[in-house]
Amino acid sequence: MSKKPFTNVTIEKVQRSDLEQLEKLFATAFAGEVDLQQIKRRIRRARQFYYILQPLSKFSGWIKNHFDVYAVKIAGQVVGFIQLSYLNSAQLHIDYIAFSKQYRGQGLGRWVLTTLLETVADANNQDVVLEVRVDNPAYKLYQRLGFRSVTEILHYEMILGGTTSSLPSPDDELPGFRKLTAKDRGQLYRLYKASVPPGLRRVIKRSYREFNPSMLVRHLDWAKNYLMRKQKTNFVVEQSDKIVALVTISSYVKTQNYIISLIIHQSYEYLRPALLKKAINLIEASHKQGVISITIYSDDPAKQATLEQLGFNRDAAYYLMFYPAAKKRKETVRARSQNTSGK
Repeated sequence: MSKKPFTNVTIEKVQRSDLEQLEKLFATAFAGEVDLQQIKRRIRRARQFYYILQPLSKFSGWIKNHFDVYAVKIAGQVVGFIQLSYLNSAQLHIDYIAFSKQYRGQGLGRWVLTTLLETVADANNQDVVLEVRVDNPAYKLYQRLGFRSVTEILHYEMILGGTTSSLPSPDDELPGFRKLTAKDRGQLYRLYKASVPPGLRRVIKRSYREFNPSMLVRHLDWAKNYLMRKQKTNFVVEQSDKIVALVTISSYVKTQNYIISLIIHQSYEYLRPALLKKAINLIEASHKQGVISITIYSDDPAKQATLEQLGFNRDAAYYLMFYPAAKKRKETVRARSQNTSGK
């Protein structure tokens, strides 16, 4: 474990009393990078419903992820934080990490990351995944700690009521388009595996249960969306008795933010323009103002071209970075050693 940069620094699981300081620090650290109003609202909801949600975190992954926040304190004051989420039992995701300006550049970030990698990820033999903006100086730090860049993630945005407001209805191009039903969920994991290149699937591991959760988890998800004032609607395209595409529209009506997520079978990629048009039309039918956003991997330039043709503008680019579990790192070192000795 690396040496502490300050003698009185501690890392503690965040408590309700820390959340107000956390909100202020988040607003300072991520101004201009994320939707601050949405994040502030999430933190305030966590404070408001803390004593209800915290016990439920033992039963729900999404609730648990709200409380996997570590406060970095010096002399009892919050000077930084790191939020983790569990993608699955074998993988952690670093959601956010930030420090007060006066404590940056003094080795604090390196010490916090090294400590958590050793005491949380390595202790449980878990991979770690994160995204970092391509222009963020922290990219070099992650590389030095053992993270490797896998691909770029591109974030696009469109202003509602712009040039796309008169998009033609794509209904004729989307036979089999309808709302998701419970009986469809069993096919969604297969759809996911048929939509993402194998190399990315080895890094971002998703499970069958994530796509077909239990009734309890679905009810908890509904409760979460209600508390967060989030509306979520799922649509599928079924052709030849097979689900070939999933469209999810997440609406944050209060902040006028709308997120489109697509999962498309690789053999049906030609449906992407029509699916995007349909999703935009559905949003514009109910909401006249706001921002529509979508995130894609940079694995296919055609996806980027489609978004730009529809009026989306690239807002930001991130590196997807991967830190393998301790056992995998040892196996890699062992394999290299064997290859070297065999020459």
